[in-house]
Amino acid sequence: MSSAFSRHSVVTLLIVISLLLAESAAASGHNFLASIGDYTSGSFSPERNETFGIPVFIPSSEQVKALQIEIRTGDDDLVRTLKAARVSSTVSEYLIEWNGRDSNGSIVPDEAYHPVLVVTDTDDETHRLDSRTQSGGEEVYDFEKHIKPGTIEYILPAASRVLVRAGIKNGPLLRTVVDWEPRTKGFHAERWDGMDADNLVHIEQNPDVGYLIVGYQLPDKSIITYGNDRETYRQYRERHGLPLREIAFEKRLPERNGRVIRQEFYNPLLQQKSPGIEVVLLDEESRQPVDRIVGFGEVLTELRLNALDEIYLDQERYEISFFIDNRFIAEEEQGFVPFVWRWSPGRLGIEPGEHLLTVNVSGYRGQVGVRNLAFRVIEEDQGATAEGK
Repeated sequence: MSSAFSRHSVVTLLIVISLLLAESAAASGHNFLASIGDYTSGSFSPERNETFGIPVFIPSSEQVKALQIEIRTGDDDLVRTLKAARVSSTVSEYLIEWNGRDSNGSIVPDEAYHPVLVVTDTDDETHRLDSRTQSGGEEVYDFEKHIKPGTIEYILPAASRVLVRAGIKNGPLLRTVVDWEPRTKGFHAERWDGMDADNLVHIEQNPDVGYLIVGYQLPDKSIITYGNDRETYRQYRERHGLPLREIAFEKRLPERNGRVIRQEFYNPLLQQKSPGIEVVLLDEESRQPVDRIVGFGEVLTELRLNALDEIYLDQERYEISFFIDNRFIAEEEQGFVPFVWRWSPGRLGIEPGEHLLTVNVSGYRGQVGVRNLAFRVIEEDQGATAEGK
């Protein structure tokens, strides 16, 4: 009886262990047929004819019939499928190389790509290991940062997508230095000239300058490419007509393993970027561009958006804010374009002289577009003299 009880206990224990292992595998996204190993580096330059080796480990190779890796963008577009030359029942370690080109032979734009491991077993069943389902998006903010003249330094705890902004505390954003760009784990020094987005004012010299440096982790095993100065990610998507994919809100996680997931992770990459805006000062009567304004005369500020960014922002609410010399002046909480703001320097208490107009277009998903314009306010008699000439 004791022996029978012992055998029963062992069987029960084995069943429990199997169930726990299965649950653990499901929770971690680990596929026991195969896994992607650690990289020697997290980035490479296809422009320099470099290749990237993706190590794959198969613990029970006799159970695997075929092996391939899908290279996908951050928007989950398939750009290339890499296949192992031959899977042998006696070989458990493989190295699959990617040359940084898509299925058409073109070098991919600088971005972060994630490999999806696709394994076919001897029963012709397909298994997928996609790191995006179990990792990525975890907020990173509590990391070492240093602001130095001409350089913004920081150390990332993991490969991440990073946003660096510079502006005036309690005032406008003046420049996006790094616009949700992928960065490898470790030390980074972002070099910049300290100027605003339109090269009009030196932000670093302002005593009220403020910086925002945040990010979120990339999915595990992401691969970052660099060195392609000929085509941006936006241009690549437009050239190939790749669709805009939205992840349904019910499929978005607020956190994972106790860590907050930044919701930008679930948005299309281009929708995370700062929108492109065009701003022009127009004479009220002639509707011609001007850079000089008579004190109590009225001027029109016309704003337009980049066509693609307009499509993105129209899917959500956005607001338009106006600042003069870094001081908030006006806003439109429900933005639309083309937008025209009519105003008078004299009525706003703006003295004659050189001034800076800053326009921020802020999407409700965190994007901010910036445009700065220099203008001069002149006296009434100066305006009359100018007209006489």
